[in-house]
Amino acid sequence: MTTCSLCGEEDLVFTCPYCNSVYCAVHRLPESHGCPGIHKVREEARRKVTDSMDENIIQPTRKQKKRRSKRSRFSSTEIRDLAIASVLVILVGISVFGNSMGIISAITQIGIYLGAGLWWLVVGTIGIFLLSFMAHELAHKFVAQSYGLWSEFRMTSWGYYLSAMAILFSIPIFGTGVVYTSGTSNVEQSGKSNLAGPLTNFILAAAMILVAILLYLIGSLYPLGYLLRYGVQLNAFLGLFNMIPIQPFDGATVRYWNNQVWMTVTVGLVFMLILGYVLFPLLGL
Repeated sequence: MTTCSLCGEEDLVFTCPYCNSVYCAVHRLPESHGCPGIHKVREEARRKVTDSMDENIIQPTRKQKKRRSKRSRFSSTEIRDLAIASVLVILVGISVFGNSMGIISAITQIGIYLGAGLWWLVVGTIGIFLLSFMAHELAHKFVAQSYGLWSEFRMTSWGYYLSAMAILFSIPIFGTGVVYTSGTSNVEQSGKSNLAGPLTNFILAAAMILVAILLYLIGSLYPLGYLLRYGVQLNAFLGLFNMIPIQPFDGATVRYWNNQVWMTVTVGLVFMLILGYVLFPLLGL
């Protein structure tokens, strides 16, 4: 009878698929005999996890990172989820016109705006909602991917519930889903990946303020100023909300990585939010 390669005991042996040695029932698992091919086990486990997300991507090697730009950064599953999330965000943008009365009231109000020739206000508001959402989520994704990590947006069950509440009660929130990331990363990389979303909202708010000031100086702030004011307020609020230093918010990971960065960005977003409510009345809006 064949003996175990580790303990020498005669037994019904098993062949390890990773090191091709034979072991008894006690030592048949890779962890039990200190398998030199244990890294293959880990890669296999990672592959199974990503397969469940409709992907066949494992932690890329350096050569694979160089070829990353040649491959699509979006899977069919992610595109589907982003499309669903975008539709929900658009519905939330529409419901905001209901003034806490829900989407039915919002549709009536939108009809009044359209009848008054204010179609640009409706389209612009919905567009700002969609831009703020997409920019925030994709910033998380692209920064994580720049570190060689697998990163994709996924709808979640609670995302549907939050979206339904936002649509029914005209609450401007984006709880559609999250960006999942997997792979080996350090604290700094995780912190920067989580910071990317709120920081993008800060940049959008700052850019809108600069555009508003420029339009004011040349005497053309109306009517775009109304959309810019709303865009500043929305992006500042969205970024600030996500900087809450409690899991699962982005701020918890950012603060764990670098408290000074968390404080700086949070104060900056508070400043943007104040400007959104104070600056535009001073400009005549």
